[in-house]
Amino acid sequence: MSLAQSSMSYIDQHRLCLKLRPILVGELYLARKLKNPVYVYKGGAFSAVINEGSVPTKDQISILIKNNYREVYAYAEDVDDIKENLQTALIKITRSLSVGDPLLNGTKDLKLISLNLGGLYQNPYDDQLLMLQFQSTQNLGKFLLDNKRHQPQLYQTLQRENFHFTLSQPMLSSMLLLAFMQSIHLFHEKEMENLFLASYLKDIGMAMIPDDKYDLKTLTTRDQQLLGSHADFSFDLLEGRIPLSKNYLTIIRHHHFMNDKLKELVAKSKRRRDQEIVFGVESTLVSVFDILVAMTSERPYRPGQSLFQSLDLVKKLMADDYPQEFRALVVFLKQFYKN
Repeated sequence: MSLAQSSMSYIDQHRLCLKLRPILVGELYLARKLKNPVYVYKGGAFSAVINEGSVPTKDQISILIKNNYREVYAYAEDVDDIKENLQTALIKITRSLSVGDPLLNGTKDLKLISLNLGGLYQNPYDDQLLMLQFQSTQNLGKFLLDNKRHQPQLYQTLQRENFHFTLSQPMLSSMLLLAFMQSIHLFHEKEMENLFLASYLKDIGMAMIPDDKYDLKTLTTRDQQLLGSHADFSFDLLEGRIPLSKNYLTIIRHHHFMNDKLKELVAKSKRRRDQEIVFGVESTLVSVFDILVAMTSERPYRPGQSLFQSLDLVKKLMADDYPQEFRALVVFLKQFYKN
């Protein structure tokens, strides 16, 4: 390559930086005919992986996923079209969840809500996007309560999706929480719906933390503190913007209190001592299911643990305060995973 060609390539690369926007790989399923190429960023340069004028195929998207590409880059006009298609599809399935095959509808809705969450991470101050996420999740909660027998299969279907854990963790932990609450018959329907919403939206503060922090293979103490701060960020982002009462927003703010209890941070942190921390059964359950799903799934910095290992830890955290609920949790998980 001549010096002129090398310089042109360098200039073109920088021009692309100004024209391209990131998009989740999974969102390519919502693409129609592309007006421009789609790129990946590797080795300090953009490389085209899907040609202009084409519709991304399942094989192309699968290859990108298998090669661990979390995001791809497309021109703004293509990204806007894909985002619009995603929101239209989510609104449509939300309005027709109860019409037709519940497994097919539920599976589609779970994927679209998870993908839309990725867009919300990128634009956490977009009120329209936040309300779409809220309303879709609220409707899904009612749907799951009405389709109790399908909950384990829908959970496993989402679990098999190759979503980044920042997209799958909120929904998986919330689905388990909802199913457990329904099984013990101690909560009325509105309480279950609101706790499902609080559990799902509790991680929206991840949007305020740089993406690369979630892919680190080694976490420093400072990294751990930064990742843990997303609970406060979630509260700040949601307060006054969604129709959830202060009680549920407080649960969101303190949903890591079990982690703090585990690390003995409650007694050591002045910030925590100066705040009122809710230790009720609702907060405990939201935190416990968050821990269960996190521990049993793989992270870049550690492998996933067994359900037995996770339950052993949960026992130490909640069995003394809530022995009946812990016994019910063990029975529930055995039955849920059996199904």
